[in-house]
Amino acid sequence: MRRTSPLFVGLAATDTLLAATGRDHLRRMTKPLLMPALLRGKPKPVQRALALGGAGDVALLGKGDAAFTAGLGSFLAGHVAWVAALRPRSQGVLARNPAAAVPYLAAWAGLNAYLWPKTGKDRIPVLVYSAALLATALAALDTGDKAVAAGGALFMVSDTLLALEKFGDVHLPLHEGVVMATYTSGQALLARN
Repeated sequence: MRRTSPLFVGLAATDTLLAATGRDHLRRMTKPLLMPALLRGKPKPVQRALALGGAGDVALLGKGDAAFTAGLGSFLAGHVAWVAALRPRSQGVLARNPAAAVPYLAAWAGLNAYLWPKTGKDRIPVLVYSAALLATALAALDTGDKAVAAGGALFMVSDTLLALEKFGDVHLPLHEGVVMATYTSGQALLARN
C-alpha cells in the first residue's frame, strides 16, 4: 500500500488553514492542486473519481448558481466513479451484516428530512446527489477496509456540512476548514490502494 504523498498532505493542510481563516483568494492556488496531487500511482478507476472531484473543486471556487450546479454535477459523476472503483473491492460486509448500513441510512434520511422544506427548486438534485454520496459511503464500508470505510464516512460528513450551510443556514466555527479537513481526509482514505 502506498502512503499518501507528502505534497498532498501539505496542500491539504494549507488549503484547510486558508479555508478556516477565510482566505478564499489564496485558495485559488491550493484547492485546484489537491486532487491532482493525490492521483499519482492510483488505479485508473480511482484516478477518474479523483479527477471528477478535482473538477468539482475548481467549479466550486466560482460563485453563484452556475458554479454550484457545475460542482454538484462533477461530484455526482465522481460518486458514480467512486462506487465503480470500490465495487471490485467489496468483501460482502453489508450482505453479512446489513445492520452496519443503518447509521448511514438514518443520517441520510434525517438530513434529507431536515433539508426538504429548505431546498426549494434544488430538492430533487439534492436528493439525487445525497443518494449518490450515500452509495459511495456504503461501497466504502462494504470493502471491509476500515480506513476506506472511514474515508467514505468522512466524505459524507463533509458534504453534509456543506448542505447544512448552503440550505439549512447552519454555520460551525471554522466551517470551511472543517469541511476541507473532512473532505481531503475522506478522499485520501478512499484512494488507498
